[in-house]
Amino acid sequence: MILLKNGIIHSVTERGTFKGDILIKDGKIVQIGNGISHKDAKTIELGEKHVYPGLIDIHTHLGIYEENTGWAGADGNEYSEPVTPHLRALDAINPDDPAFKDAYANGVTTVNIFPGSANIVGGLGVAVKTWGNKLRDRVIKEPSGLKMAFGENPKRVYSSKNMMPMTRLGNAAVARKILLEAKNYSEKSKKSKDTKNLKLNLEAIKGVFEGKYPARIHSHRADDIITAWRIMNEFGLDFAIEHCTEGHLIADFLGDKKIPCALGPSISTKIKQELKNITFKTAKVLSDAGVLFAFITDAPVIPIYTLPLEATLAVREGLPEDEAIKAMTINAAKILRVEDRIGSIEEGKDADIVITDTNILDPLHRVMYTLVNGEIVFDLTKTQTPVI
Repeated sequence: MILLKNGIIHSVTERGTFKGDILIKDGKIVQIGNGISHKDAKTIELGEKHVYPGLIDIHTHLGIYEENTGWAGADGNEYSEPVTPHLRALDAINPDDPAFKDAYANGVTTVNIFPGSANIVGGLGVAVKTWGNKLRDRVIKEPSGLKMAFGENPKRVYSSKNMMPMTRLGNAAVARKILLEAKNYSEKSKKSKDTKNLKLNLEAIKGVFEGKYPARIHSHRADDIITAWRIMNEFGLDFAIEHCTEGHLIADFLGDKKIPCALGPSISTKIKQELKNITFKTAKVLSDAGVLFAFITDAPVIPIYTLPLEATLAVREGLPEDEAIKAMTINAAKILRVEDRIGSIEEGKDADIVITDTNILDPLHRVMYTLVNGEIVFDLTKTQTPVI
């Protein structure tokens, strides 16, 4: 049992920000208020340090693109064919990847892990806590979505192999073809209980048709985003946009269609054509249009400790501070569909908490403590390990 005393609590709820205490028991937040005491609790006097829900990065490749391993740890993309929905990120995660420690040492307590974007359909993602004794105990949602990709990446990969898709025309055609197969398969499976002829690739997509999880579609350019909407709308499927680099160009469209977006990473060079319009102004434009969005790092493409900096730079460009904090916490939880467990400081939720010495949007802030499931997994006062 842990009692956090006298912190500035950013609850990310209607209660807003207030000074108070948090009592934690059995991995859950059990009481929030003032003047809380408990003789059996380990008490940490915060002295008005800032308390936030654990940060959430909903688009990473942690553990499947391992740090410091090169080819041996690069398991994010299966380049052999453009449609691989039956791949599961969970099967390739190395839970000892040092990037997980970098995550929780910088306040990131949950990450969504995807296959890469080489394929039109890349496989199934998984959402995990960044700390835990066993990987299976860290999983909070699996599958978390079906990774798909439009734009430059698939056409670049398969152009080099002289096979379809080599163009944006091909991207769309390949997507429609497999979705039609999956639709027919899904409808047939409703009428038959035959389990002898299951097709793993179509079973994975069937979950999207059954509403168990959405498609999560890598799309940077505005035209690719609209193509994604057009195709998913044809099949009546739920989806979210990953990256959304040119989202500011079609923000009203995204807001009107209620398309959630994983935004970023904006801390990036313009290394390819579809990033030419990247800007930190996108977040405010999306917010003003009523789009549900969350910041991402695409780690290890961009280091995971830059997640708060993505938010800070968006605030510099006009995004309100409370919206920036939501985009690292409750918005991310909603897009992942795990807001019943994480994303805000509320009684009954997982005790995933980050405590900083100053406002987390201050680029000079330091993470003092990180708690995952009520366990103190990082304590700056006791570690000599660099946190970035």
